[in-house]
Amino acid sequence: MISMVMVLGLWLGVAGSARATEGRPTGWSVEQATQVKRIGRLELRYEPELSDQAEVIMDHAPSWWSEIETELAGDVDDELTVIFVDHAGRVAEASGMPHWVAGVAHPPTGEILIARHGPDGAPTNLEELLRHEMAHVALHRATAGAELPRWFHEGIAESLDGTLSFGRTQTLASAVFGRGVPDLERLEEHFHGTDGPEAAVAYAAARDLVDFMRGYDGTGMKLRQLITELHEGKRFEVGVIRAYGQGLEEIVGQWRKGLPGRFVWYPLAASGGLPFIFVAPLVAIAWIRRRRAVRRGYERLELQDRLVFGPPVTVTAAEVLG
Repeated sequence: MISMVMVLGLWLGVAGSARATEGRPTGWSVEQATQVKRIGRLELRYEPELSDQAEVIMDHAPSWWSEIETELAGDVDDELTVIFVDHAGRVAEASGMPHWVAGVAHPPTGEILIARHGPDGAPTNLEELLRHEMAHVALHRATAGAELPRWFHEGIAESLDGTLSFGRTQTLASAVFGRGVPDLERLEEHFHGTDGPEAAVAYAAARDLVDFMRGYDGTGMKLRQLITELHEGKRFEVGVIRAYGQGLEEIVGQWRKGLPGRFVWYPLAASGGLPFIFVAPLVAIAWIRRRRAVRRGYERLELQDRLVFGPPVTVTAAEVLG
């Protein structure tokens, strides 16, 4: 009999697999997306019947983008083109990606293609979907297009999608106490053209590893330093050493060592003795505490800047022009 935790994990993990990093490199054409909205350097093209959801996207997308770029690099090129369609089938048709993809980004051009409905017809989480693809674009720009491991690219996008994924948590926990979490080489392989249990574990592990790297110093500054090193042309492994003061192997070792203790609840939940729904609040509390620790770190840095440099100065156009 499949336990409740496994059922919940499969249900909650479906939307998370319906994403991809890049499609055809020549741009996408979706004939149905005839309506256009613009705000700043963001352009949204969408199908007419999606006008209500398009309004919501335009209301929130600029702040989502700002939050993501601030987390990664402070400021990058803001030009984005988002194409919003009704069904994932049109995403696959336009981009050449697998049929299960409901969102895709082409980082070099800043094009993003997302769907309101996934491949199974269920509504997608538009915020999660768009933030995920935005993160791919922002990371590409923040690192000046550096060659990065796929697990890092997907881990960043998963970590910055703005949601707490119980599905990912359950998937990783089952791997920890099951077949084991794959090493980085196998993790990388699982991202290339596959869908199913191995891909689900890869996404979950990449997300958790990047979360570990983001929270390593409690402020996220080491991860930002890594991105700066990459932008300056350092290889990924070298950038990790310069930012964290130790090699990637050591960091991954620390992450893996802590996994069993973090998911100690899983054996009981998987056996049916403890429904996952009772564990979910504990997972949520841990996630909130991590987010608060990072936020407090940024607040401390901002306070230090104010003490050293003084409060920000607002200059009007009239003052600039004399």
